Amino acid sequence: MNEVPEHLRARYGGPVVPPRTARILLIAAIVVFGAVVVFLGLRFADQPVRVETVSYDHLDAEHTQVTFIVTKDPGTRATCTVQATNAGRAQVGFVEVEIPASDARRTSHTVEIATQGDAVSAEVLGCEEV
Repeated sequence: MNEVPEHLRARYGGPVVPPRTARILLIAAIVVFGAVVVFLGLRFADQPVRVETVSYDHLDAEHTQVTFIVTKDPGTRATCTVQATNAGRAQVGFVEVEIPASDARRTSHTVEIATQGDAVSAEVLGCEEV
């Protein structure tokens, strides 16, 4: 049943890869895909400190204010990196903020960034446990 009739084989050629080899390659691809999914799931599922930018406010030509929420285990300290960017997405301000240990899991923080030009956007690049 897996064999191609001779007149079709003469017209179109035989299979490029034998069926057994194709089956082995398919199983290997499924195993590799599953391993990648598991690796990525484990890599990103266990983030000890998560951050969410709530808002930013352009105060003047040299200052921008950013409000963000940090989610971490109670009693954990963290350092967050915050940047302000101009219309060309170039960094015009940068600050690292120390987040002290607290009893709450989610805490809100507001930081003012001194800029070297007119900032149009600000964001928290990330936080890491100290």
